[in-house]
Order: sequence, then C-alpha cells, then structure tokens
Amino acid sequence: MTSTARSALFLIGALTLFRLFYGTQLGLAWDEAYYWQWSRHLDLSYYDQGPGIAYCIKLGTLIAGHTHLGIRLVPIVFAALGSWLTFLTARRWLGESVAWWMLLLMSLAPLYAAGSLLATYDSPLVLCWTVALWLLTKTLQENKPVLWYAVGVVVGLGVASKLTMLTFAPGVLLLLALVPGYRKWFKTPHPYLAFGIAVLGLLPYWLWDKQHEQMFSLHIKTLSQRHTDAAFGRWFGDFLAGQALFIGPLAWCLTLWALVKSKQLIRDDAPRAFALAFTLPLLAICVYTSLRSKLEINWPTTMHLTSLLPVAVLFDRLWRDGKRSLPLASIVLNLFLITLAFFPGLPGVLGLTLPAAPFIKLNETYGWPELMTKTAAAGEKLKAEGREVAYGSVTYRVNSAMAFYLPGQPQTNGLYFNVRWDNYRLWTDEKALIGKSIVLVNDVEDEKGSLEIAKKYFASVEPLPPILLTRPGYDKPVKRWYITLCRDFKGYDPKKHQDGY
Repeated sequence: MTSTARSALFLIGALTLFRLFYGTQLGLAWDEAYYWQWSRHLDLSYYDQGPGIAYCIKLGTLIAGHTHLGIRLVPIVFAALGSWLTFLTARRWLGESVAWWMLLLMSLAPLYAAGSLLATYDSPLVLCWTVALWLLTKTLQENKPVLWYAVGVVVGLGVASKLTMLTFAPGVLLLLALVPGYRKWFKTPHPYLAFGIAVLGLLPYWLWDKQHEQMFSLHIKTLSQRHTDAAFGRWFGDFLAGQALFIGPLAWCLTLWALVKSKQLIRDDAPRAFALAFTLPLLAICVYTSLRSKLEINWPTTMHLTSLLPVAVLFDRLWRDGKRSLPLASIVLNLFLITLAFFPGLPGVLGLTLPAAPFIKLNETYGWPELMTKTAAAGEKLKAEGREVAYGSVTYRVNSAMAFYLPGQPQTNGLYFNVRWDNYRLWTDEKALIGKSIVLVNDVEDEKGSLEIAKKYFASVEPLPPILLTRPGYDKPVKRWYITLCRDFKGYDPKKHQDGY
C-alpha cells in the first residue's frame, strides 16, 4: 500500500472515530427522529421515501440500542466505506494524487460532512451510488460482463432507498456513448439486463403504494408542484446558494468553472466522460426543477461524487506547481463552515451574539432534555387529574422528537388539523384515542389554526405558556415549544381536515 493510500485510510479512520464519539453527544435532528420511527414500524416503503434508512437504523439499534449512536451507527460506517470507495474509484480514473484531493474535497464539503454523521435516507443512497460507480469502473476497465449484474443489484438497492438513484441509468448511457471503446456494450444484453434488475428497486414503492391508497404517489406529485405559481426562475438562485453551502462556496464556483473547462483539465477522454456522465444529467434535472419549483438542498447530493473530480485535478495541478493559495483558501473556508455547522454553541463560548434566525437549522439538535422534561410534566399534570394520557402533534417533526426523548419512548399520535398527511396517518389509531387526554405539542404557535379545530373534538383545550428556548450566542430563542392540554378526545375524521399530501 502506498503512502497516499495509507494517508487516505488514516483520514477516513480519524473522521470515523470523531463521528462515532460526536454522534453520541449531538442531539437528534427532526428527520433522524422521524426515520427512527420508521425503524420501529418496518415496512416495504413509506409515505416519504423508500425503506433503506429504516432498515439501517434498525440494524444500528439492534447493536447499540435506541440511542443516538444506535440511530447513527450504520450511516457512520456507510460514510467510511463510501469515502474509501470514492478514493479507489478516482484513483482508477485519474491517479492516486487526484484521488487524494477528491477524498479531501468530499470530506471537507460542509453538508457532506454533516450527512456523514446524521441518519438520513441520503446515507444508503450515497453508499449505493459510490459502490455502483466503483463496480461500473471495474466493469469497463477490466472488461468483466458479470459485474454488470452487480451494478444492477446495487442500483436497485439504492432505488429502494431514494428515487434519485434512478438517475444513475442516464449516467451509464452517457458514459457508454461518449467513449468509443465502451460503445460495444450497447450490442450486448448485459447493460439492459442490469437495468432490469435495478428497476426492481421500485417494487417496494409500488406494493406499498397499492396497499395505502396511493399515498406515496400523491405525495411525490405534491412535491413536484410546490410553489409552481411563483415567477419563472424564482428558485434558481436558491439552488445555486444551496449547493454553495453543500460543498463550499469556492468549491461550487470552481466546480461550475471546471465542468466548462473539463477538456483542458482532463485530457483523456474516458476519465473526462466519467466525470461528466454522472454529473450533467442530475445537474440538468435540478436546474430545470429549480426554474419551475422549489428544490431541496440535498436533491443533487450524488452529483457531487463526480462533479468535484475536475476540481480535484485542478487542485492537484496547482499544488504540484507551488500555486497553493486557491486550494488552501477552499480548505480554510470549508473548515470554517464545518466548525460552525458542527459546533453552533461556539459563538456563546467566544462571547459573540449572532442573529438566531439564520441558524435555526443548526440549532435543531439543541435543547431536547429541557423541552421534554416540561412536556412530560404536562402529561403528569393530566395524570394527576385521573386521566389516561397520550402525546400527539400536528407535525411529524414534533411527534418523532417526543417519541424518542420522552420517558419510555412512547408511541406518539398524528392529529391532522389543517396539515398534510405523513406516515403518522398510518401509525395513529384515532378510535383508540377516544376518551383519552392528549398533550398536544407544536413548534409553531397554533399551526394552521389547529387549536380552533381541537376545540371541536376535545371537552377542553388549555394552552400552557410557550417555552422559548434560548442559547448563549444568539439574540433570540432558537426553539419555541407550545404545549396544550387537550382533555377527553371525542374522536374525529382525519380526512375532514386533511391539507393535502
């Protein structure tokens, strides 16, 4: 093993040890708690996406219990494996020195760094994408037809985690078309049979959707139509800004420049085609979508597994030539962003005061013990009145956080008072709640008029004083918590107040 490969393994190992430690200290993000709830209700698929992350979390909790580490264990391992495969794949196409820079760029990309710690459905997606890239590279470079079927299986597993994996297929087609030596594969059955295997990953979605009144299909349709009434191109700037946060502002600007200059940076046809083939299709989809509707910041995640290759070539060349200011500037800027993202309490330690609003997302993991102590106390108040108590919310976010952090990790209940459905629609038995009193909790005051609706279905509704959670270093509360004591549930029809999918 070369010194560069050993350095790569050392970096991956050090980052993994840090993630394993910090993963036990950091509170859960909203979505992590939600996916943990998925793992407590294993199914073929879910309202929001495929089942991949649910089974990953289930495995982790079997090993480390229903803890922060249990939820994050498998995603952290996946991040380490994906990083090593990224290095190996880049090394095959562009050499070991460029592969090192590719690994470094990925490790220092702010939201990749966060995604390597948190348990989201991008974790199995990214691993499947990196494994598929590595297998496809071996297939083409070593001329091994049998590996096409391994690619198909891995892509299918990725599809079962997140539908974005389907965009791997146009990348394969483009790569085969761009490199004359690879076009021979079009005349064989192997790529087509591999694609047939891959689309089997859609089967869990289809079966689940068929069993649950097409909830998933209707949800996806709703997502595709969000904010389409906005001016054309309204969300394009958000897309560009989002990716600047994702991989770093300087790295993103250089990525766009390097894609245009890829022929000068990567002179060999095959490596250049590889970088472009698995970047341009998803980039085109995201640009088109952002011109019409809102695009989530993580949707282009897998694109950067190849979009950064030309930047890695550029940095390697500059570093060798002694022109190190640009690579160093990118590294320092990203390290600053990562530090702020991982340690949002740092401003308070340094005696600074920042505006809270831009940092609400970064403070998402903060303050759960205090909030849940007060939530549990509200439940005890109702129990002291001799009432049978349940916990619920109109949002999956609050429901999931309560389910994890409340004593005994109880099942919580979705109440659909002018809100869209989510997976709690399937986990909540409204009839079983009749006669019970519910501690209704929201993170937005009277979200969509939910309290007025609640008054129709409970004997009494008593809002408690709001809990405003402050954190040193920020000028305003970083979380708001609204608890309402709802006594004696009468029952209701959830469809009556449903607000879409």
